[in-house]
Amino acid sequence: MKRHLVVVTVVAGMALAGCGVTKDAEYKDISELGKAYEQAVGDGVKCSGTAPNIEKNGWTQDQCGPTGIVMMFTSDAKREEIKQKNPLKAGRRWVQGKNWLIAADQYQAEKAQSALGGQLLTS
Repeated sequence: MKRHLVVVTVVAGMALAGCGVTKDAEYKDISELGKAYEQAVGDGVKCSGTAPNIEKNGWTQDQCGPTGIVMMFTSDAKREEIKQKNPLKAGRRWVQGKNWLIAADQYQAEKAQSALGGQLLTS
């Protein structure tokens, strides 16, 4: 009987841990993307929660932990422009989704891509 209780508790905990993150989603705001990134990466990573208005420049970003950056765009053209203007440094990767982009160290990018979907890119 006790063994069943432990299994049910572990399964319920795993189900709760996965709530709120949907693969290949289109996010409505940077805060929502930041929360999904925090949950996907774990390790106590927190996003700042402050970001410029997306309508002003056609894109916005938020800093997540010491090395992660989540970005959202109003168009694919704006996303490509920002990628071209900001080449990745060694050991970093892009994760590109429908209306978003993440720049992070390889390990965090791989975790984010696994949980959030999108494409893992090196440039």
